[in-house]
Amino acid sequence: GRESFLLLLWSSLCFKGNSFTFHGTAKSLSTTTKLRSSVASAIQTGPAAIQVENLSCSHNGGETWQLKDVSYVLPQGARVALVGRNGAGKSTFLRILATSVSLDQKSEADNFKYDGQITAPRKLSIAYVEQEPAYEADLTVEDALLGLTQSASSDVNDRPTNVYVAVRQYRQAMQNAEESPEKFADAAAAMDQFNGWDVLTRAEEVATKLRVWHLQEQSLAKLSGGERKRVALAAALVQEPDVLLLDEPTNFLSLAGVQWLSDVLLQGTKKITILMVTHDRAFLDQVCDRIVELDNGNLYEYIGNYGSYLEAKDERLQREQAALKAAKNKYRVELDWMRRQPQARETKQKARIDAFYKLEAATKPKPNDDPNLSLSAETRRLGGKILSLRNVNLSFGDRLMLKDFSYDFLAGDRICLAGANGVGKTTFVKVLTGELPCDSGTIEQGDTIVMGVYDQKGITIDDPEQTVLQFVLESVQSREDGLAMAAQAPDEARKLLRRFEFPKQRWNERVSVLSGGERRRLQMLQVLTIRPNFLVMDEPSTDCDLDTLTALEQFLQEFKGVLIVVSHDRSFADKVADHLFIFEGNGEVKDFVGTLSEYASTLIEIEGEGIGVGGGSNEAPGEKKSTYKEDRAKRNQERNAIRQAKKEIDKLEKSMEKIKAKVVDIQGEIDSRGDEGWTVLAELTEQLGKYNEEVEEKELRWLELAELLEESEAEIV
Repeated sequence: GRESFLLLLWSSLCFKGNSFTFHGTAKSLSTTTKLRSSVASAIQTGPAAIQVENLSCSHNGGETWQLKDVSYVLPQGARVALVGRNGAGKSTFLRILATSVSLDQKSEADNFKYDGQITAPRKLSIAYVEQEPAYEADLTVEDALLGLTQSASSDVNDRPTNVYVAVRQYRQAMQNAEESPEKFADAAAAMDQFNGWDVLTRAEEVATKLRVWHLQEQSLAKLSGGERKRVALAAALVQEPDVLLLDEPTNFLSLAGVQWLSDVLLQGTKKITILMVTHDRAFLDQVCDRIVELDNGNLYEYIGNYGSYLEAKDERLQREQAALKAAKNKYRVELDWMRRQPQARETKQKARIDAFYKLEAATKPKPNDDPNLSLSAETRRLGGKILSLRNVNLSFGDRLMLKDFSYDFLAGDRICLAGANGVGKTTFVKVLTGELPCDSGTIEQGDTIVMGVYDQKGITIDDPEQTVLQFVLESVQSREDGLAMAAQAPDEARKLLRRFEFPKQRWNERVSVLSGGERRRLQMLQVLTIRPNFLVMDEPSTDCDLDTLTALEQFLQEFKGVLIVVSHDRSFADKVADHLFIFEGNGEVKDFVGTLSEYASTLIEIEGEGIGVGGGSNEAPGEKKSTYKEDRAKRNQERNAIRQAKKEIDKLEKSMEKIKAKVVDIQGEIDSRGDEGWTVLAELTEQLGKYNEEVEEKELRWLELAELLEESEAEIV
């Protein structure tokens, strides 16, 4: 009762002039958890940015609830990560908030129905970046960056009504300043009136950092999905809204782009309230101060980083499990009571009968009640010859993509392709898979190679009416190994769907209506079905939920074949790859033994040097550029030396522990066998001396390496 009173009082203070009613009492453990989370938010933060009351949404008439009677308060200034399984309703929740609060998004509400109340301050500005942004075909990038939704022809002769129209008209007038000096003067005056200079500067900076400035004159219809996503993100940041709703904002961003976005969100001149869906755990930890999980239609809030969330979630699940166990025990007692004396059931207490049916409903298993996605696939045998590239060259016109590249792939190779966007990583993947021929050089592939390719573009939907089961059945029947005969194919397809955590109620859903994450999981199923021993994955963490990512990481860590992965997700790449191909541009590919995190600072520095206003470069003249390249090579050598020193230190420490254990054993044997004569003691003493000398040598080497390591790290810093 105290928690309800606190929540009611706090919400009334935060929403002066807006009605707020808390309906009923806690009906279940999940409701209690939600209530306590909201009170914690009220105590630790200021007033609310958005308040949600009794929100419900179902895509199949109530069989599965994406949101079920949800109430939540998004505090002003909070930076919240929204997590949950693919298809749980994360994107739906963001879209409902955007369509309810922002008048510009109202038309999107026609695509789905929901019940409940969403309240926000009247002058609250909100920007929403969808997972797959949609724009008008005739809109240019330049207009989209200013948040404009109509083409320039609509206001060419009108007086500007806001700062963004003023900026567009100024750009147009600037191109014809000599022919129409009066229009240019009027446009400049409007810029002064609306303070458009700040917006113009901000638009150029954001577009440059997100690498879309050079696209400004192009139509959005001609851009790739990744380019449109970066344009939408840039447009949202240019607006500097009060609330920023982001659906997978780091998709299609380079390491430098992710770092820059993190800095903007944390250090911007305006403190923006953020609610984001993201799979990037490193980005989540860096930006967010709390996590909200959407699970079976309910919201659960956790204060802290991702590690704290995992611990708190485990505690919550244990409490729920204990409560469910107690409820089941009580249910058995009540069931026995209901079964006794059926002829006298009319005389039983009505309240107790009603309570029994509520208890029966509470003890029924929930969908995905115990999510345990486990990816597994048998790996085919790899022969001695796998894949060999010799002196491979590839160019697109004057642009050099690969220059004299040679490498022999070996079983167990776990390589991450790293580098800025557009330097040739995806092109390299196409060369490996045979999709793109090289200009010169040789590529020899072994006879036992079965290549599985997880494409960045996702699955291709040829038939918009094709169901999930039909898609998987088609994938099983297309196997070349003949493992699935026609009669066995349906059973194999159902088995795969269960293994990849697709509930039965989704089997007959159209693939086209699945969430982005569900389509990615379906693509993963399609790739692993062929049992590859050479796996190529281009941005596999994109749109995946955290449970799927964890399962994928575990699978790839145990994968026995060759793994090639393209990823900007440091947390994911560090767990699955220990070797990098660094694409530095101009066809140069550097071989680096280590993880993406170990090389990340260098990659960000390289990419940062290459970003300039207007999409150009800040590179210095030839002599300075050469010096920088030599300095960078020297730093990389020093980092490799540090890594090798650390590895040797680790081996020395393990070796010394083993030897010291032997020394203790021999010393004990000398003490216990002292009465067996000089010969025995002499032999044991000689062994003891050798071990002591070995320990001393290793300790001296350890000290040398530790001193060298300290000096090298100081120079790097």
